[in-house]
Amino acid sequence: MDENTVNRTKAAINALIDVEQLWIENTPNYNLSTHDLLILKKRLERVSENVSKIYEENKEKLQAAEDEIKKMHAGKKKNR
Repeated sequence: MDENTVNRTKAAINALIDVEQLWIENTPNYNLSTHDLLILKKRLERVSENVSKIYEENKEKLQAAEDEIKKMHAGKKKNR
């Protein structure tokens, strides 16, 4: 993974932490104010954008890793 992927991952995680904090602050009723809802919207958009970029930019690598693992498991089954 490259530096952009790492930075996007950190940004997505930090945004999710912010979302969790909103929920914690609004326990037990979860009645978010208009301001809180706007913050929630922006944080979720940030998460979504970063995760989408991470996935799209690394799609080939991720698929290759999955294919390699499947081959390894298939080889182990044949050797049993």
